[in-house]
Amino acid sequence: MQRNMFSFITSLIILGMELIVGMIANGLMVVVNCLEWIRSRNLTCCDMILTSLGISRFFLQCMIIINTTIYQISSEDNVHLDLMRTLDFLWSFTSTLSLWFASLLSVFYCAKIANFSQTVFLCVKGRLLGLIPQLLMGTFLVSFVTSLSAVYSIDRKYINNSVINLSGKTTGEWTFYTNFSSGLFILYMLNHSFPFIIFIVSSALLITSLWRHTKRMGKTTGSCRDTVTQVHVRAIQGQFSFIIFHISYFVAQVILFTGFFAKSLSNSMWCLVIMVAYTSGHSVILVLGNSKLKKVALRALHCARCRLRNEVS
Repeated sequence: MQRNMFSFITSLIILGMELIVGMIANGLMVVVNCLEWIRSRNLTCCDMILTSLGISRFFLQCMIIINTTIYQISSEDNVHLDLMRTLDFLWSFTSTLSLWFASLLSVFYCAKIANFSQTVFLCVKGRLLGLIPQLLMGTFLVSFVTSLSAVYSIDRKYINNSVINLSGKTTGEWTFYTNFSSGLFILYMLNHSFPFIIFIVSSALLITSLWRHTKRMGKTTGSCRDTVTQVHVRAIQGQFSFIIFHISYFVAQVILFTGFFAKSLSNSMWCLVIMVAYTSGHSVILVLGNSKLKKVALRALHCARCRLRNEVS
């Protein structure tokens, strides 16, 4: 019992730290790009995706906080299920949307950076870069419809198991019952598998292209070669970290949804820790990898450090 409580408290502390870092990183992406749009009335395709990703993840992390709190203090009646179903939908919607936006970002990087001579790739690359706004809106609608269908197909209810004994006292408890049909599980998996597969394929293509270019650069001489090679190696390492984050999020979400290995509260919390690690860690890496966002982040960090130093002194 004490071990489970220690595990729960530890996961709760880590989860809180991850949420704070993630909301700052995602909020920074949104604020900086929105100010840029207000100033110039124009956003690049990359900034559009980053802004959309930041908004979806910011609200996803808000929904994680709200859902976790509500499920701990939920009342034992079927009327309360309407609120819980709405929260489930918002969580599923923002989660699916953030996965699609992350996949679109990976596809964008692949189309922008990868260098393949195949005609199919060149045709897709030429058309894709001009369809980013339409793709963002399309993934929004797909996420909304699929999440709504999935969540409202779940059979949730409270079952009263209490009985009245000879002394007139009520014993027993209410049981929260959730029934996941096989069709719902398939719908849920498809809902999250498509962006997951697109992300993996585009990331694999990008890594392959960068690796080939790095090997070609290795045959040349000069300091320029070393600099470019280091940049490509860092890009490959960053893309591998994205893949690890994405796979861990996908697996943890499936475990949390199905209840497999996550029947206890502490195990469910650790699944949330893994999921939020992706939404926060991936966003932090994106901020540090973007020169504009990195400059603003370093400036804000420097101002906060100076202010803290002045308050201490």
